[in-house]
This record gives sequence, C-alpha cells and structure tokens, in this order.
Amino acid sequence: MSGARIREDRLRARLTALGAVGRTAEGGVTRLSYRAEHAEAARLTAGWMREAGAEVGVDRWGNLFGVVPGADRGLAPVAAGSHLDTVPNGGIFDGALGVVAAVEAAAALRGAGVALRHPLLLLAFAEEEGASFSLGCLGSRGVAGRAPDLESLTDRAGRRAADAIRAFDPGVPRMEMPGPMAAYLELHIEQGPVLERRRTPLAAVDTIVGIARMAFVFRGEPNHAGTTPMDARRDALWGAADLIGRVREIAQATQGRAVGTVGQCAVSPGAANVIPGRAEVTVEARSDDGRLLDGLCAEIARAASASAGRYGLEVEHHPWWSEPPLPLDPRVRGEVTEAARDLGWSMVTMPSWAGHDAKVLAGVAPTGMIFVPSIRGISHSPLEETAWEDAARGALVLCRALERLDAWKGG
Repeated sequence: MSGARIREDRLRARLTALGAVGRTAEGGVTRLSYRAEHAEAARLTAGWMREAGAEVGVDRWGNLFGVVPGADRGLAPVAAGSHLDTVPNGGIFDGALGVVAAVEAAAALRGAGVALRHPLLLLAFAEEEGASFSLGCLGSRGVAGRAPDLESLTDRAGRRAADAIRAFDPGVPRMEMPGPMAAYLELHIEQGPVLERRRTPLAAVDTIVGIARMAFVFRGEPNHAGTTPMDARRDALWGAADLIGRVREIAQATQGRAVGTVGQCAVSPGAANVIPGRAEVTVEARSDDGRLLDGLCAEIARAASASAGRYGLEVEHHPWWSEPPLPLDPRVRGEVTEAARDLGWSMVTMPSWAGHDAKVLAGVAPTGMIFVPSIRGISHSPLEETAWEDAARGALVLCRALERLDAWKGG
C-alpha cells in the first residue's frame, strides 16, 4: 500500500471555495448548469486538476474532465468524480465532494510518487440535478450515449440545451473525453439518515434504486362552493387527497423497502369559492427491488381508481417515467471494501435511494459508489452537512480504491 494521504485541510478549503460560488442569502448554493456560476466553479476545479497533473478539457455535453497520464497509455482510464451543478438553494457537499475528492486523490497519489498504470480520468459532470433542463444526469447520459438531441431539449424559458452548452465558457479547451473507462468510482454523501443512525462512517453501494413517476388526473364537476350541498358535490380534490393518503399507507406497508411521494398537486379552477373540477397529482415511487416497484405502481393505480369511485369522479392514469433498479459492479464494490480494510476501517453495504451519475455510467463501465454520512440526513438544503473527518475518510478510501482498481489484471 502506498503512502498516499488526503489533506483534509485542503479538501475543506476547496469545498468551501466551491460553496462560495453561487452562494444564496439563506446560506445555500444555487449553481445551475451552464450558467455563470457553473462556469466559475468549473474554472476553479480545472485549476486544481492541473495542479494534480491533469490535462483539462470540456466535452460536447459541458462536462469538465482532467486526464492524468498513466504509465501504460494503451490502457483505458480509471475514472472518479461526480457533478458540479446544484439544485436551487442546495448544499455544498452534494456532487462537489465527489469532484474535489477525486482531484485530491490524484494530488495525493502524485505527492506520494505513485504512478498508476492506467490514466486517471477526473470527472465533473454537468446537469446531474436536472434543474435547468428537467433531465437528470444529462452530462453523464451524453458520455454513455444516452442523451437526447440537444437542439430540441429546452428549459422553461425556451432556451435550447445546445445553445447553453455552446455559450458555456469555463476557459478550458473543448475536446473529446477519452473512453471507454476501465472503471468508474464516485464518492458521495448519503443524503439520508441511515449511516448516521447506524453510527457507521462508510458504505459501499450495492444498488441504485429504481424510480417510477406517474400522474393522476381526477375530474369532477366545478360548481359554486356555497350553494352546492356536500352530498351533491363531485369534488376532484377529494379524490386526489384520498390518493395522497393511500400513497403514504402503501409505501409504509413495505416496511422500509420502498418510498412513495406526492410532490405536486394542481387544482382547477383554483378559486376559493369554486369546487375543484380537476385535480392532478404526481406520484413517485422508489425501491431497490424491481418486482416490488412494479407491484407498488400497480397498487397505487388501483388506489387511484378506488379514490375516484368513492367520490363519483373519473381518473386518468399517465405513467410518466421509470427506470429499474440497477446493481453496481460487485468487483468494484469488493475493491472499495478491501480499500477500507487496508486503511483499518470497516464498511457496510446499502442501496442508494437517490439517483446519481454512477447509475448512468454503470451501463458502460464497471461502476461503484462510496457513501459517507449526512448529518441529520439532510440534503438539497442549505442545512446539508457532512463532518469534515468523514469527508476526508471517504476521499482516502476513494484514493486507495483507485490504486486497487489500477492493479486489475488485464487492464
């Protein structure tokens, strides 16, 4: 095992510097993809990549990357990173920790005089959150060959993704990212309370959960809110409200194996003195068990029909988007676990309940993830926090795991 060590002070200083880019009045960070704040963050990160010995570029999807040459230029790169964009008023650790940790791992290896056989590919993906163009992991989808036509993808203002990326200027040369990857590894905060509750500082991710989203439109009869007796009403919102309660019950019945969320509800006509004639709700379900997820969606659809029937309504079911659960590569997970053991730490195994660039890249390269705890389980918030000791520990495991991946026989 090499003597490569992560400098916690520098990791902290760099994450704090990134956190100042797009700082909000509430203490959070808004760094939307391809905007000025994203460009500034990429410019900062590119400088750190160069200090670690990397040649830096931006690809056609707006992803920043750096390549540290390997001893054998014929080998595919081993990659590490995450994303630089945030949700509106998010925290400083989500995504940025994985980017900075990858750069710090490269710097640590260089400082220890360790030359990997493989090139080391440092990645800072764009538009993972989907906050700009309503499509999560756009940058990594591009790398994996799964992105849509950028000329037809638009934001809420009608701006095309292609135009936004063309205007994106972090002062870095445009070039093609090298590929394919020998392996990809991502350090990330958990974004939930499990590790903190278990008093466990490290986890290797075995599966990234499947996600299914659907909309239900309840139709009743708009009418006068004062003159219509209660027993003569066909209130569309009653059906929607009934379903919202059922989603909670259905998800809770899985005893932690799934979650369900109603995140949007739109009511029409939307006046205080008019009985709603139309109510639309969006439902999202998540599970690491594909069969359970399918059953959950079917049960929610049946519940919507029952809710409509209970109040004399019609209901339309519109499946919106779904992705099945995806197991991550067990070989990479094994190297991550052994890396922690090399350093004297144990790890638990757990699923990721959030989506990540790793889920996209798992379709084109052996992929793994490392989790560190989120304090109070809070993320996507100015209150997002991870202990600096835990962040540095995760970065050191990442660094050691990259050394182990570099030693894989056959490339």
